[in-house]
Amino acid sequence: MYKTSRVLLLSLLCASVLGLSAFAEEWNKSYQVGDKPGLRVETNDASIEITSGPSRTISARVITEGYKIGNSDVRITEHQTGDNVELQVHIPNEWGMHFGWRNHRVRVEVQVPNETGLNLHSGDGHIRVDGTSGPARVDTGDGSIKMENFNGSLKGHTGDGSITVDGTLSDVDLRTGDGHIELTARPGSKMNGGWLIHTSDGHVEARLPQDFAAEIYAHTGDGHIQFDIPVTVNGSIERSRVRGKMNGGGPLLEITTGDGSIRISKY
Repeated sequence: MYKTSRVLLLSLLCASVLGLSAFAEEWNKSYQVGDKPGLRVETNDASIEITSGPSRTISARVITEGYKIGNSDVRITEHQTGDNVELQVHIPNEWGMHFGWRNHRVRVEVQVPNETGLNLHSGDGHIRVDGTSGPARVDTGDGSIKMENFNGSLKGHTGDGSITVDGTLSDVDLRTGDGHIELTARPGSKMNGGWLIHTSDGHVEARLPQDFAAEIYAHTGDGHIQFDIPVTVNGSIERSRVRGKMNGGGPLLEITTGDGSIRISKY
């Protein structure tokens, strides 16, 4: 009898845990906008994923696991002003303290017209953008940043995570407190001003077009610097510090890492 009760109790407990971990809710809303809208997303603890979708429509979706959506749980605040849409998603911290064994996850997914200006912020979560053209400001306190098929100017900052960028770029400011940075600037990329790439701890790899014109400054606190592209070096060559010109020079491309190697190669 005792053994049967234990088995029954264990079965009920497992079913309860599975039910809670699978608990999910979803919120959706669409907005009609013009040809070049703006989107701002701010969340304290969720991942953000942006993809290119139909023109003149911004379609937002918030998916939760282990949370309910409501004023006392995951709180969603949204509004539209003209062609600009703002979405705020706040996750209550006390849930994680009282129910740490439950699977908790919140994801913000938004489809936007191709030419949408982006302002994305997460306190804790990864950010991924695919297929947009327009200025983008992207930052997270703890998580990776991935920009694919991107066209425009970019500021990307993370306190702890890797940064991967692939696209046709005009302005670049990439910084991470801890993680590697991989930048692929496709043909057609031009520097409107100086570019900055910095990681406190991690390697940096930059692939640049053959006709890319820039003055390059590369420095590593602990690692080596490798050029797989013609660079005219100014002054003496050092293991950890190099200054030179590509294709006659141009605005400054500054690449620095506190601990890691730097490689600059041709696209």
